[in-house]
Formats: sequence, C-alpha cells, structure tokens
Amino acid sequence: MDIFLLSLGCSKNQVDSEALAARLEASGHRLVENVDQADAAVVNTCGFIAPAVEESVEAILDLEMLRESGDLSLLAVVGCLVKRYGDEMKKELPLVDHWAGPNDWDALASAMNLSGPDTPPRVLPGYPPWTRFLKICEGCDNRCSYCTIPSIRGPLKSVPPGDVLRSARLLVESGARELCLVGQDLTAWGTDTKETARLPELLRQLDSELPSSVWLRLLYLHPARVDRTLIDTVASSSRIVHYLDIPVQHVDGEILSAMNRPGLDEHRIRDIFQQARAADPDFALRTTLMAGFPGETEHHHRKVLDFLEEMEIDRVGVFPYYPEEGTPAANFPGAVPEDEKEERVKRIVEIQEEASFRRQSRFVGRVLDVLVEHVDLDEGYAEGRSYREAPDVDGVIEIDGPDLRAVKPGEFVRVRIKEAAEHDLIGDVIVD
Repeated sequence: MDIFLLSLGCSKNQVDSEALAARLEASGHRLVENVDQADAAVVNTCGFIAPAVEESVEAILDLEMLRESGDLSLLAVVGCLVKRYGDEMKKELPLVDHWAGPNDWDALASAMNLSGPDTPPRVLPGYPPWTRFLKICEGCDNRCSYCTIPSIRGPLKSVPPGDVLRSARLLVESGARELCLVGQDLTAWGTDTKETARLPELLRQLDSELPSSVWLRLLYLHPARVDRTLIDTVASSSRIVHYLDIPVQHVDGEILSAMNRPGLDEHRIRDIFQQARAADPDFALRTTLMAGFPGETEHHHRKVLDFLEEMEIDRVGVFPYYPEEGTPAANFPGAVPEDEKEERVKRIVEIQEEASFRRQSRFVGRVLDVLVEHVDLDEGYAEGRSYREAPDVDGVIEIDGPDLRAVKPGEFVRVRIKEAAEHDLIGDVIVD
C-alpha cells in the first residue's frame, strides 16, 4: 500500500514519525511524498497550542474528504491531538479508521499489522537525510502553568545512555551530518533515574564516540538547569556547535513565579547568558519569550525590552500568550487585552531585529563552515546553515561565488561572509 505520512508540529513529533515510517516500510508499505499518490494516509498531529491544533484539524478534515470520496482507502490519526481531544474527535470524525495517542504506537501497529519497533528510523519523504533529530527524553515534570505538555506526553522518561549512543550511530551511518538533540527539556535528562549521569556527561560520551565530521546541536534547554558545567562542556567541544536554545519565556521574577518556573529571576537569567558570552563571545544564543501573560504589566514588559537591549541575544522567538484549555494559567486573573499582547510582541520584534543585525554583522569578513541544504545552479546560488542557524527556526546563509558546481547538498563548505541582514547572511564559497 502507498501511504502518505504527514508529520505536523515539533521535531519530537518528527522523530516519532520517522519511527512509524520505518515500521510501515518494514511491513511492506511504500511511503509517498504527496497525498495524490497515496492509497492511505497517516497524520501525526500536534496539540500543543491553539494554532497547532487548528493546523492539525484542518489537515485531518482535508484527508477525511479524500477518505469519503474513496481516494483514500484508509485514514489514521495519531499523536498529541488525539491524546488531548481524542474522545471529541472520534465523535466528529467517524471516517477515521485508526486512532493512536503519542504513546500508543503498539496499538496502531497491531491495528495495521505493522512490524516490530526495532527497525531503524527512516527519513521521511521530502526531508533531508543530513540533518536528523535525536530524542533523548520524553515527557516533562516541570509543570509550567501555561503548558499542556505534561498532560499530553506524560512525566519525564529519559532514554538510557546506551540507547542514545546506539541511535546516534545509526543516524550517522544512514548519512546524518548534523544531529539535533531534542526533548521537552534536555537539561532534565537523567534526573528521573537512579543513575548519576546528567546531560554534560552524555554530551561528552557523544562527543568522544561520533565522527569529527558530525555536528551535535542542543535544542530546548530549561534555563533553571543551564549551569557553568553545561556551558563549558559545549564551549570546549569542536563537535558540539556553540549554539544554545534556552527558552526563558520572561525575565521578571513575579511573572516567572506565576508561570511556575522556580529558581528563575532576572538576575539568574542574565547570569546564564553572561556566562555563555564569557565562555565564547561568538556563542549563538536563542531564546523564546511570551508576551501578555496574565498579570503582566507595562513595568514587567519593560524589563523584557531592557533585557533584550542589553544582552543582545542572537535569535528570539516571541508569541502572545494564549490561555490553553486545561492549564492553570487559563484561569488566572489579570488577562491582557489581545491588542495589547500584539503591541508588546511588536515592540519585542523591533528591538530584537536591531540586536540580531548587530550580532549578524560581527561575522562579515569571517569564514564559516556551512552545511549545504539547497543548490540551484540555474539561479546561481545555494543555501545552507552554519553553527549559528538551527533547522526550520533560524535564518540561512546564501552562498554565492563562481565555484558553485563544487557545492553539494549535505556537504560542508567554507563560506566567507560578505553581507549581513537581520536573519540571513550572504557569502562566497571558498574552494581549496
């Protein structure tokens, strides 16, 4: 059977989809890139925030129409949205043949007669084989007051270090040049076990065992557990890229307390970024901020703006607070009007774009190693990413020069940067 597998949401979902894809293929099915080539469809949904829920629902409705018309003989809906709204969805979507939550893969496998789970993950059709995501933990114990993850994904469960290393080797053997370590909170890895190993030790093991040509990138670090040991472990490695994704959400202690992010205040958060800059002034630092959390005043918001102006973070994602059903914060007093949320988002973006441009401009005239992702010889350009750009969320490096025929997707090249913008860089390829 030809199956269209649609993976929505985060990179953790993509890891799940790759594991499911391997089981589908091992069971004799063929994965296709477009739904019009398919006999059946599986959609791995996201239920984290309202826009992701809407995207998943729209995708399911489109596929259900194809199921109703007979263009698809089977439709399966799996993932986080099923865990969050499964009972309601089953009533509203009677044409869906199979349902499974994010931890119900064996039930889906049984319903679809799929092979066992020991098959190595398979790159999804249309996705690059050189950048892969390696999940080292599942679930979360942090219980932030605005977040649905614990109710969807359950408590923290760390992947044993031997399994992490084994998976990393398999991904590299299958062509990965960049491994992005993911989990709801990487810094919590190992804290749920009796073992004493923690994230820095795991990183040192990966650093010593993987080929020198492979990048390791860390995504999703809870700031409460980012310390000097972790920063120094990354800063001292030539394989772990000097990039830290630390979503702080806010900087004011009162708001952070309401968010149930203990151990964090303005001083602690500033100290984290200052330590990273002291370890390596060129560290690429990324964070995420929330605007308009219940009770946030102009005074609280001004602290965020001051923080951005002073710290000069390389990359910042910002979104307005949305009261997610079932979270404690959804019932908090002090709701901020929607137009005020949007205005605060706008102010953050304006300040951050200026800071991003200053950070980008530091690299003009310098040479960066770039992992090539796209080459268009007809148009005379290529695109890739350096250590400073994580896949999907950051900018790109546009590669020019007379030697583009030597540039191949999935390979590293050296690029001399000649121009900077707020998000992207432009440079010429250097061919030895």
